[in-house]
Amino acid sequence: MRSIKLLRMKKIHFLLLAGSAFLLLGFSVTGIVLRRSSTIISSETFQRQWTYVSETSAVIYWQLEGISFSANSFVEYGKTESLGKQTEITKKPRWAHWHRLNGLEPGETYYYRMVIVDPENNQKTESEIIRINLENKKEAIRIPEDMSGSTPYILDKPDAYYLLTRDITADGTAIEISGKGVTLDLDGHTITFGNNTSEQVYGVRFVYSGDLVLCNGHIVQGKRSRGYSAAITSLDRTMPTEIFGISTDVHLPNAFPIFMNHANKVNIHHNYIYSRVTEIECRHYPGNALIRVYTYGGDIHIHDNLVTEGCHWGINVRIRSRTAKNIEIDHNDIQHHQQYVNGYALAPGPGALVHHNKVTSSGRGVHLTGEGTHFYNNYIDTKGHQQLSDLPARTRPFHHRLIELHGIKFEGRSAKNCRIYNNFVRITQHLPVDSGGVGAPEDKMDNGVYIRSTASSIEKDRLVDTQQNWEKDRWRYYFVKYHPDLPPAKISGNDATTLYGDFKELEPGEYTIYMIWEYVPPTPLNLACYDPNGMNEIYDNTFTGITHYKEVWHGDYGDTGDWATAIMLIAMDKGPAEPGQYSAYVHDNQFLSNDLFFNAGYNYKVNMTIRLENNTFTLLKEPFAIERANRILGVGIGQAFEKEIRASSNTFNE
Repeated sequence: MRSIKLLRMKKIHFLLLAGSAFLLLGFSVTGIVLRRSSTIISSETFQRQWTYVSETSAVIYWQLEGISFSANSFVEYGKTESLGKQTEITKKPRWAHWHRLNGLEPGETYYYRMVIVDPENNQKTESEIIRINLENKKEAIRIPEDMSGSTPYILDKPDAYYLLTRDITADGTAIEISGKGVTLDLDGHTITFGNNTSEQVYGVRFVYSGDLVLCNGHIVQGKRSRGYSAAITSLDRTMPTEIFGISTDVHLPNAFPIFMNHANKVNIHHNYIYSRVTEIECRHYPGNALIRVYTYGGDIHIHDNLVTEGCHWGINVRIRSRTAKNIEIDHNDIQHHQQYVNGYALAPGPGALVHHNKVTSSGRGVHLTGEGTHFYNNYIDTKGHQQLSDLPARTRPFHHRLIELHGIKFEGRSAKNCRIYNNFVRITQHLPVDSGGVGAPEDKMDNGVYIRSTASSIEKDRLVDTQQNWEKDRWRYYFVKYHPDLPPAKISGNDATTLYGDFKELEPGEYTIYMIWEYVPPTPLNLACYDPNGMNEIYDNTFTGITHYKEVWHGDYGDTGDWATAIMLIAMDKGPAEPGQYSAYVHDNQFLSNDLFFNAGYNYKVNMTIRLENNTFTLLKEPFAIERANRILGVGIGQAFEKEIRASSNTFNE
């Protein structure tokens, strides 16, 4: 009860501070409440409400009462309290909800209410009706009416307010903001960039001068541009930058929704960040992240965003200076897709405050590699399938890897003085899933479908699609469903336009490329902190690892097997701590598993000082308990460490 009360008090305090800040900036936190709907189930259902109103559009955002809750949603709106219109209902349940109202009339009063829909029984819960007033932005410089020339439009008038009045498409970069103090309001319109160029280009680029603001619009990558293009970018700027109310859709190799370097004083909030990218040059290069920020100074705040899909990293903050400070990542709803080895939903950098984030990804949770990070009140509930581990482009081939999935992972000698508390972390290893190629690429995290297209020809041993430009052997060992009455063909290799495999000669038609998902072992707490005196503390958390395999086995790196563990120890063989110190102090946690409580890498003998006190280890009976003589796997753990664990003040419920 103490931790729940503390969480609620922190939430109330944060809401009061956030509400004051938004009002000062001209935002509405809740609008004007007119009347309460009779179908309200809970007065606390709609939390952290936020609204931004422009000339002909508005963005509506809220979160559900509990971080473990998920639902679908839509917004009803109209010019009277009778409403009459609604946004499209969301397709996947989320904790956070983001909707844009478009095509509104300037200067008019509108009314709206938020509606959530229970995905299990379709029961609706409605908010009160709220009034908003649209503004006539008479002082605005209008794009494209008031601009000369063509794209990229250069916004260079100091302290000006620019307003996009219609959708625009650019072969290359669409807009560059260079004037000090400029605000660019897209007013709900769409920018399509990189529609036909061989250059690296951007939807909106912040250029050098002054503190700048971008808000309220949709930025889409077009048909052709060079790798590492980005919907939004800020290069070599240390000036204050704010981005809110933006939605993105990028899809070409190595593309970023948001990329910033030399960033300082950045506020990224209330956005819907989405990426369909499936190809990166190398997992060790910047590659694909949904939000990637390099900072030397700090003051980075990333909060209240919906972060969706991509193929490697979710939110990634890279700190390039020991003096960087004030990094905060909070209240984000993250459903990223880890397609390449060693990607994570969150990589916050050292010294960050990371709290109240929900991660329901297909992939790893958080990567802690720096000093002094506080990770608290987060909710992680994930699954993970095989990934691609590859050399840089032009030196491949690709390799498919089945490597265990981490919830919270400490890694390296710099991972020290971190505090991890009040988090819920659960990972589930499911049985293989074969969708048969049925479904949409938007649901690839569940059905494995990556490509849905139409073949140019289908001959014996090959399928040709001249509209594609694939990297060599990118789809090797994936499957192709190319006829409803024929079994899928396994791809033995591919070139730019051709898939090779055991095909039957047919008239060309629609096909899908998909992967039969094989899920990997869960390790919700993974300790690989190599400083013997690292002084990391992990407390008041719940860690759960579940496998759905009744017959379990352990493999090596790349094919690690079918098993589950609550705690995983990797390379914790750097020797004991100095007197009174430790590498990790793990206490007052709940550890649950239907298989192992402890596991360690085969090649490492644990000899570092890990204090394990007042923890409760519980064997789960659902879906079933794996039969084992010992829940502490002996390989790597060693008898001395196992004896120490059992002799400490821990409780084992077996």
